[in-house]
Amino acid sequence: MYKLGIKLKRLLLVIGDLVIFQAALLLTLWLRYGAIETHIWNLHFLPFGILSLLWIVGSYVTGLYDLDVLKNGIKFFRLYLEGMIANLAIALAYFYLIPIFNIEPRTNLFLYFAIVLLLGYGWRLAYNRFLTNTLFKNRVLFVGPGADAIKIRNLFEKNGFGFMLAAVFETTPGSRFDDERIAWYMSTESIQSIINEQRIHTILLGHKPDEVPGLRDSLYETLFTSVNLLDRAALEEAITGRIPLEYISQTWFLEHLRENEKTWYEVIKRLGDFILAIPIGLVTLVLYPFIALLIKLTSPGSVLYSQIRVGRMGKLFRIWKFRSMIQDAETDGRPQFATKDDERITKFGKILRASRIDELPQIWNVLRGEMSLIGPRPERPEFAEELTRQMPYYALRHLIRPGLTGWAQVKFPYAGTFEDNLIKLQFDLYYIKHRSFLIDVAILLKTIGIILRRQGT
Repeated sequence: MYKLGIKLKRLLLVIGDLVIFQAALLLTLWLRYGAIETHIWNLHFLPFGILSLLWIVGSYVTGLYDLDVLKNGIKFFRLYLEGMIANLAIALAYFYLIPIFNIEPRTNLFLYFAIVLLLGYGWRLAYNRFLTNTLFKNRVLFVGPGADAIKIRNLFEKNGFGFMLAAVFETTPGSRFDDERIAWYMSTESIQSIINEQRIHTILLGHKPDEVPGLRDSLYETLFTSVNLLDRAALEEAITGRIPLEYISQTWFLEHLRENEKTWYEVIKRLGDFILAIPIGLVTLVLYPFIALLIKLTSPGSVLYSQIRVGRMGKLFRIWKFRSMIQDAETDGRPQFATKDDERITKFGKILRASRIDELPQIWNVLRGEMSLIGPRPERPEFAEELTRQMPYYALRHLIRPGLTGWAQVKFPYAGTFEDNLIKLQFDLYYIKHRSFLIDVAILLKTIGIILRRQGT
């Protein structure tokens, strides 16, 4: 039954892709020629039809029909983009190295590729969000304590991704909770029989196989089935986009934070920061007189204010911001976290914060190399000291340059307490571990969306 379900899911994806390919061809010809005439359609239908079949094969080879890949996350976006780039290479070879159709669709091919890229990704998002969360639930068997199973159930219900906790292989007696949708089993029972009885698609491991007697042998038997094995920590990380701190230790950092592997990435990113900061800086200079005038008209005090922040490797530096609060907002001299509805924020300051315009003067810090366009937000040393005292691993966010915007800002935009900063630290660690040009582009696009919706803080 499980294998039949997998085949049906994959078949639906293939059919949807074929429909997208044909719709993209129609749209390409209409945009290119203003109308779809019969002779133009006949000239393109067969070669692009064959190309569609080649792209199906290419998508399969690059893993785009692997239903065990976590859906709608950064990793999936990267996989989709890499798969489509491979398909573009196939198309170029098909048309130019094997010219059997006597057409060289330079403009049409790249227009077609762009349309397929957008429509195809939209189709995958719809498939992953709606169909896998309704018709094609991924039934999960969790192996671990019942108390942890509660967290897994709540995580699946909150974030979706097509997972459903169907059964628990309980390793800690007496830790069950009531949920009629979940079947419970003791560690003396056969995992293989549970898989068959509950139609399990995925086994989620809350323990290492050697930590529970007999578990390793039971899991070994599943290697001869189509059931997928996932590590709980890795799954939570992929679903939430942050590193759960209960899994972090010094060993974790030694295994995952290998900064020497990021050398070329950091060099190229620094060059990109400098190039992009120049036009942004020019725009800031043009806007400065108008922003300064509005700040002066709406509240007494200076236009700019400065603060000391903690940068890369703990080095202190000074940032400048357009003032969005009343003058002397910290009258008692003690640093304070800004709250969501902080009364110290001026009326125009709310606009500055929502649009992130108040951060624009920090382009100077980007040009100087003290900051990057993307990275963890720099914290004040007073807060950083206290946060490091409460969270020993907090200082590790200083391994890289702080940024104007970052993964934590687009995923968890407001931190007004030490508890909120604990959550933001988990997002920062996720970025430090996974940072790449692709995730930087995703952060940049999400930031633009936040600015356009005026959801900044």
